[in-house]
Amino acid sequence: MARLSVSLLGPFRATLDGQLIASFESDKVRALLAYLAAEAGRGHPREKLAGLLWPERPEPAARSNLTHALAVLRQAIGDRDAGVPTLLVSRETIQLSPDGDAHVDVSEFLDLSGRSDLPCLEQAVALYRGRFLEGLSLPDCSEFEEWLLLEQEHLHRRAMEALARLAAGYEVQGDLERLQSIKAIKSEV
Repeated sequence: MARLSVSLLGPFRATLDGQLIASFESDKVRALLAYLAAEAGRGHPREKLAGLLWPERPEPAARSNLTHALAVLRQAIGDRDAGVPTLLVSRETIQLSPDGDAHVDVSEFLDLSGRSDLPCLEQAVALYRGRFLEGLSLPDCSEFEEWLLLEQEHLHRRAMEALARLAAGYEVQGDLERLQSIKAIKSEV
């Protein structure tokens, strides 16, 4: 089990060593972690993150807010105490560390839903607990909201494609019971 687990499919949920993290100060701190987790694999310029989450603020104030949010986030996820930090933080960029002990459901979902074997597709469908970051909204952050909507649409489409391939596989196998369960799931998703 990963030290930090971030669930973005359905409502935002983060756990540290199996315990729910409840010490996020605000939705913007949650949004920062969600963005870094969903967009892992590359460094994100601090000015871009500040503009994404505090677009109404002048750049110095937005960067100050980002620095504060980052400190709160690092405290909440125990980043400073980790043997290998979860976040790679420099003066210019911030990113989720590829070497950190973190699990992100979206990454696993994308990997599994891209495969063709039925057990992987079943796991992908099980991971899709609902729309991406369901219930998290930053109405004063139009760029973040646009990114959120695009991700929701992309991941929903991937879930529907995985369900369709899973249904086709069950039909080929003649497994009518599982085929019916997939049809019920499709109507809920």
